[in-house]
Amino acid sequence: MTICIWCAQQITSSLTISDLFTFKKLKAKSACASCYSKLEKIIGHPSCPCCSRLQETTEVCQDCQKWIKAGKIKSLNHKALYTYNAFAKEWMQRYKFTGDTRIARMISEDLIKAIGNIATIDMIVPIPVSKKSFQIRGFNQTGIMLKTARIPYTNLLENTTTEKNQSKKTRQERLQSIQPFRIADQNKVSIKGKRVLVIDDVYTTGRTMIYAMECLISEGARNVQSLSVFR
Repeated sequence: MTICIWCAQQITSSLTISDLFTFKKLKAKSACASCYSKLEKIIGHPSCPCCSRLQETTEVCQDCQKWIKAGKIKSLNHKALYTYNAFAKEWMQRYKFTGDTRIARMISEDLIKAIGNIATIDMIVPIPVSKKSFQIRGFNQTGIMLKTARIPYTNLLENTTTEKNQSKKTRQERLQSIQPFRIADQNKVSIKGKRVLVIDDVYTTGRTMIYAMECLISEGARNVQSLSVFR
């Protein structure tokens, strides 16, 4: 008997004819269909081509237009798995702040597929939390997501900020924040000429991702793309 990792109800599996004639062992689902369906996928719906914001058109959204106009980026190449709806907020509260890291299994398959669909990359780099947040929480939520999905990654960036948690900041505070990232001297050589994929849990204003991109490119990264679980 398999139990849904979110609602703790029994998962009932419906076999197809192809399943019956397949000799491979079927992989157990971590969440029931009802709970999994609450993760609203962005792929297949109109979204901003730069940041994956779900919208009615496929034009560049106003936020990205502002970043480009401000000269912060020439273009942004960001993908996201799910929209940050009410269930996503509840999911992040339980995962990130309550510490139920088991539910990272709910997104593992989609995370693996999303990374597999991205053009060739040499290195996967998670966005780091500040030392203060790590001391309080005890883990980097993005790193745990990658580890749960068995995706190799490199902790290349360091978060030097001593400010309060990003999730508690207002939109204006996020936009006005200073560069929080750096790469330790001993790690700078490893970034030279590499194609990097930066991964975070939630993409809100884009400020965090752009700072990470700027830091990596300034140290010699050949190309930087980004991916978030929620947008």
